Order: sequence, then structure tokens, then C-alpha cells
Amino acid sequence: MKRIDLPIGVFDSGVGGLTVLDAIRRRLPAEDLLYLGDTARVPYGTRAPDTVVRYAHRVAGHLVRRGVKAIVIACNTATTWALDALEQAAAPLSIPVIGVIAPGVDAALARTRSGRIAVIGTEGTVRGGAYTRHLQAGRPDVKVEAVPCPLFVALAEEGWTDGDIARLTAERYLSPLRTAVPAADTLILGCTHYPLLANVIADVLPGVALVDSATATADATASRLAAEGLLRNAGHPGTSAFLVTDHVDRFQRVGARFLRKPPTPVELVDLTDADDAALPVPLEASA
Repeated sequence: MKRIDLPIGVFDSGVGGLTVLDAIRRRLPAEDLLYLGDTARVPYGTRAPDTVVRYAHRVAGHLVRRGVKAIVIACNTATTWALDALEQAAAPLSIPVIGVIAPGVDAALARTRSGRIAVIGTEGTVRGGAYTRHLQAGRPDVKVEAVPCPLFVALAEEGWTDGDIARLTAERYLSPLRTAVPAADTLILGCTHYPLLANVIADVLPGVALVDSATATADATASRLAAEGLLRNAGHPGTSAFLVTDHVDRFQRVGARFLRKPPTPVELVDLTDADDAALPVPLEASA
């Protein structure tokens, strides 16, 4: 198979990355997509940085062994800790690696008027500080407030994205952002689950512009593939296939909330030492 005809590999620790896959599908309808959800090791958000790198390396290695022309890390925690390592590992294979943080940062910097930007994410994403570093690198005078919102993940997966429980949880997490002086005018949804809660978040933070990094990542993926000469002919009908490391039934049931239909076909896979060997570069967590 020609390299241009290989699928784009997309991975996450579970189902949240399906928001990124959905955005890529809408942006690049001619591309074949291969999604791997590491559901046996979910969540990555509470793992130690070096553990996240090991998991991400093995998942990416599996996609490389399957044959992909690019890898999209559809996970904020994995992007925080493993992007640099995976870029280094994939470079000799000429496989571009795209994370979700830089595209979201670029979109937020273009959107903000006041230079006050808030970020919400998992504990691992907030602790890693990658959003803050990238925002301040892009605009040194920007003021960033990062807030961990771990329960949003469970709410999204349970389908409790509106109503009293979602509203009260959002109030508990986000009310300090509403009362801060000066208040942020832009909020980055720094977890791929959070777009499902966008309406309730917007209700709690009226007037604040929400940045969904999934859409920005899809645009970044299109730009990178175009630069590499890897975009397929627009007339080609793209396909989507899904791999998981555990719980096929749950992945399909919960995934339907993210894609508006059950993801299919789904294959159960086991990650092995051969996947590690596919990217044989010593790795460590990003600083």
C-alpha cells in the first residue's frame, strides 16, 4: 500500500479521543482512520508521567506495526508527557505526530481579547502544566488559571451532561473562575471528554469563549498532512476502524455518546513487547 493511502492513527486511553476522531472525520472525510483506545489501562490522567510515556509508546508502536502515515495523540495527558518522546521515536520512520495541546493553545490565543485564559482538564494535564507553558510561550503577558475537573470525565461517559448533577458539579469546579478578578474571557476544554459538557460549562461561565481542542487538532492534522504531501484525494470515501485493549461492549456503548452512533467495527487487541520494539528509542517524560 502506498504511504498516502495508509490510515491516520488516533489514540487515547479510552473513549474521550473519539471527539478528536469525529473532528478529523468531518475535516478530512477522504482519510481512513484507525483509533486505538487503551481501555485496559484507562485512565491516564491519574498516572505517573513515566507510566504515561510507557503506555503511550506501546500504543503508538502498535499503530506503527499496523501501518499508519501519521499519529494523533487524542489525549491531553499523553500529549503533556509523551509528545516529545513519541516525536523523537517516530522521526526516523518519517511518521508525523500531532498532539492536542498546541492546536488548542493557538486557537485560544487567537480568540482571547484580554489575555486572561482558563484551562480545565484532568489532574495529570493540570499538574503537567503544558498548557500554561505553551500559552505563555506564545504570549508572555497572558494570565492562565488551570483548574482540574476530574469528575467531568465520569459525567460524560455516563451521559450525565445536563441536568442538576452536571450543573452542580460545574458550579463547584468553575464558580471561582466566574468570580475571579480579572476574569478569563476564554476557556480551553483541556480534556477530550469535556466537549460533551460544553453547554453546561457555557451556562456556568456566560460570555466566556470555549475552545474545543478537537476541532483545532483536526485542522492541525490537515495542515501537517498537506505539508507532508500525504492528503488523499478528496473523492475517496474514508473509513473508520477501532481497536481496544479491553471491554469492547462498554467502548461501543459509551462511544455512541461521543459519535452519536456505536463505533464499529471494533477489534480487541493485546499490546505486546513487539509494539515497544516498533519504536525502539529510549523514552522519558517531557519536562
